This record gives sequence, structure tokens and C-alpha cells, in this order.
Amino acid sequence: MKKILIVVLVFTFFNVSAQKVDQFNSWWYYSGKYRLTEKFNIETLYSWSRHNFVKNWQQSKLRLGTSYDYLKNVSFGVGYEWVVLFPYGAHPVSEKRTEHRIYEYFNLKNKIKTVAVNYGMLLEQRIMKDRIRHRLRLILGAKIPLIQSKKGETKLGLSLSNQVFLDIDKYANNNHFGQNRIYGAFDIPINNAFTLSLGYMNQYIIIKDNRIENDHTLMVKLSHKIDFR
Repeated sequence: MKKILIVVLVFTFFNVSAQKVDQFNSWWYYSGKYRLTEKFNIETLYSWSRHNFVKNWQQSKLRLGTSYDYLKNVSFGVGYEWVVLFPYGAHPVSEKRTEHRIYEYFNLKNKIKTVAVNYGMLLEQRIMKDRIRHRLRLILGAKIPLIQSKKGETKLGLSLSNQVFLDIDKYANNNHFGQNRIYGAFDIPINNAFTLSLGYMNQYIIIKDNRIENDHTLMVKLSHKIDFR
């Protein structure tokens, strides 16, 4: 009984003492996937991330990568990201800084009736001015058609995902848990090449044990696909 009481008291003290802040952001981004051969693709992304809706900079991210479709439902990818982080919000970074990120990922897709489910792992090497950090993302997502044409084409879809970020280096906090992202969006196909997604993401970030961000983010995404075969 004493042990249970101690755990409750510690948990209560942590939640009271932690400087948790709710913040509001918006991310506007473009992603592209361009099929070159039966197996190889080029992948691109640019993310324009803003704080206080669109008032201040939060982050700028540019990505270039490639993926390989090993099987119909199994793919691997590698790439590079150029990321600029800006001081923002109640727990800002000390100064504007640039990160060079190299990433590798594995993705497994499955279909349950009309619902497309994907499971993924992404490993990041974050190269900073004074250190190199390592992070692992665990990803679970699903795409659900809400409105379909008579031919079975999706006219309106729903995307759901959750990402758990684990810091796996000596700079990590005690439990290695860095952040969690819950995402939901409506997908609106414009034509065969473009899809517009409008949604919401909750980003829960543990900066330190007593510094926590709970970010509410408007997500606006334009996806582009071209088959060059």
C-alpha cells in the first residue's frame, strides 16, 4: 500500500511541477512521389511550419529521398532532410539552428476490406553543430474511404495515424520517450495526380521532465504523384 501511495504522490507531483503549455500551430506542406521504375521511386517534401497559426516561424523542412518496393506491400526508403528550427512558444530553443538529417525507413502495408493499414519504422540521424542525435519513429496509420464513385474511386477519404518518437542516444531522457503525434485528416482527391488533405495533429513533446509542449496543429497538405514509366 505504501508503494502505491508513493507512486501516486510522485505522479501527482510531476504533473503539478511540470511546465506544460498548450500551443497552436499550422503546418503547410507539399509531398511528392514519382515512380521511375517498377521498384524505385523518388520522394520529396517541403514543410512550412508556423507558430501562433501563421504569425511566427516554427520550422522549415526540405526532404529528398528514394524508396524501393521490395514486394507489393513491403517497401524500404532512405533520404536526406534539411531542417531549420526557430525559437518559438513557451519553451523555445536557445537560437535558430540548422539540422541535417539522414533517415532510413521500413513500411508494411495491409488491406482489411476497404481500409488500407500501414505499419512503419523510421530511424533518424540528426546532425547538429555540436552533436549527432539518434531517434526512432514507430508509425501506425490507416486510410478509410468515406465516399466512393460507382467505379470504386475514392471521392473523400479519412487518414488516421499515430507516431511515437523514441530518443535512442545518450542525450535521451530517462524513459527515452520524446514525443507522440496523433493525426487525422480528410483527403480530397483533386484529380489522378493531386490530393488535398485538411486535418488536425496533436503533438505532445517532452522537452525535459518538467518542460512539456502540447501543440494543437492545423494540417494542410498537397500530395502529388506521377508515374514516369
